[in-house]
Amino acid sequence: MEFTMDKFQLVRTNNLAVPILNALPLATMLFNRQKQLVFANHALLKFIDIKDINSIIGLMPGELLGCKNFKSGTNDCGASPSCRVCSLFLAFDECLVNGLAISEGVINTKKGMIKISVTSELININDQEFILLSLQDITNEKKRKLLERIFYHDILNTAQNINGITELLDSEEHEDERDQFMEMLVKSAAKLIEEINIHRLICQDDQPEYIEKTVQINSYELCNEMAKEFKAYLSDKGSFLIDKISEDFNFTTNKTLINRVITNMIKNAFEAENAGEIITFGIVPYANKGAMIWVNNPSTMDENVQLQVFNRSFSTKLPDRGLGIYSMKLLTEKYLMGKIHFTSTIETGTTFIIEIPGKA
Repeated sequence: MEFTMDKFQLVRTNNLAVPILNALPLATMLFNRQKQLVFANHALLKFIDIKDINSIIGLMPGELLGCKNFKSGTNDCGASPSCRVCSLFLAFDECLVNGLAISEGVINTKKGMIKISVTSELININDQEFILLSLQDITNEKKRKLLERIFYHDILNTAQNINGITELLDSEEHEDERDQFMEMLVKSAAKLIEEINIHRLICQDDQPEYIEKTVQINSYELCNEMAKEFKAYLSDKGSFLIDKISEDFNFTTNKTLINRVITNMIKNAFEAENAGEIITFGIVPYANKGAMIWVNNPSTMDENVQLQVFNRSFSTKLPDRGLGIYSMKLLTEKYLMGKIHFTSTIETGTTFIIEIPGKA
C-alpha cells in the first residue's frame, strides 16, 4: 500500500494545485488508488466540521464522511453489503476504469441520510496519479422536489379512488349500493382536502401542531375502511384479505397520516404483484396502547433492492417512482414518531411493518 503522507506532502507543497483546490466552492478531495485521503480543500473541511487537515489524512471516504456502514478495522471501504450500492464507492470504481464518473446517491452518515452529487476524475500532479473527487450536499433541494412529487403522487391516489367510485355510481350493476358509494365519495373528497392541508403544513414546517390532532381509531373499523377504499381500486388486480390474527382494539394517532401510510403500503404491494395475487393486511396491539400494522404480498425483493428500498426516490421502475415507499418512511418515522421495517423471503413473501406508539 502507498505511503499516504508522502503523497500529502507532494500535493501540499504544490503552489498551483493547492490554491486551485481551495478556491473551489464544492467539497473536494484527492485520494490515492487505495481510496486513502491525500488532500482536502477548505470546503470539505467545513463540510465535515474539521479544522486540522492532518487529522484526516489517510482516511477512507466512508470513515471520512462518518458513514454508518464503514467497518473500522478492515481498512477498506466496501466491507459492508450496503457498499455494493453506495454511489461514492461505485464512483471510485468507475473512475479507476473509465477515468471519469458522475453520479448521485445517498450516504448514511452520523447526521442521517444525506443526498449527494459526486464527480470523480483521474488526474496527474507531478507525474503522480490521484482521484479527484468533488461532492455536493443536495439533500434540501431533493427533499423539496420530493415533497412536491409525493404531494402529486398521493393526491393522484385519492383522485383515482374518487374516479373509481364515481364510475361505480354511474353503473347500473351497483344500483343497490349507491348509498354506500355516496358515503365513500364524501369521505374521499374530505380526505383530498385533508391531504392538501397536511402537505401545505409539512412544507411550511408547521406539522407538529397539526400532528397533535390525534383521534382514537378502532382497528376493525380501520380494516373495513381499507377494504371499502380498495374495492373500487382492485378490479382484476388481485384479492385483499384481512389477516386472521388481527385483533379488535383501539389506539390513538393522526388518522389522516396513518391512512395515507397504509394506503401506500397496500398500493405498493399490489404494484409489486401480477394480477390475481392475494395481498394481506393485518393489525394487532403494540406497546403502550399503540398498533402494529403490516401488509404482505407473495413476491420477494432482490438483495440489492432491499438495501436501497427506503432511499429517496429509489425504484425498480421509472426514475420518478419509489415515492410511495419513501413517503411511508418519512410520515411514519418523522411525523407519527413510529418505526417502519420489512422482511422479504421466499418462504413468506414481502411484508412491510409499521409500529405506531400509543398516546395517552
